[in-house]
Amino acid sequence: MSVDESHKLECVGDRFLSYMHNPRNVGEMAAPDGRAVLTGQCGDTIGVHVAIRDNVLDKVMVQPQGCVYTTVCAGAVSVLARGLTLDQAVGLEPQDVVEELGGLPEDHLHCARLALNTLGEAIIDYYARQGKSLQEK
Repeated sequence: MSVDESHKLECVGDRFLSYMHNPRNVGEMAAPDGRAVLTGQCGDTIGVHVAIRDNVLDKVMVQPQGCVYTTVCAGAVSVLARGLTLDQAVGLEPQDVVEELGGLPEDHLHCARLALNTLGEAIIDYYARQGKSLQEK
């Protein structure tokens, strides 16, 4: 970790550090209802697997590869999305991730966007497996 990255970590709160030291919902599902993998402009990658029951996200697993901010944001999205309807989940915003983490350096907001976009793509994959589009639901 660079000196600049170490300084940024000094500026984050306890909730961020909790996510950092105890990554949330990292792993794979044997048979997900939807899945997606996206790579951000920074080169970090996040995979998302979802289990959906009655139009609700029952389980969300993430596979982040990249910086600590990517890992933390992926975990936060998995926690935020669980228990939401699919419509509610696609309505999550980067600010929701920032609030869940108790802060995020501005220059790493793209990590929250990457995690949310990957979740959205996993939901789109779920609809495609059902023979529907997001608009048809």
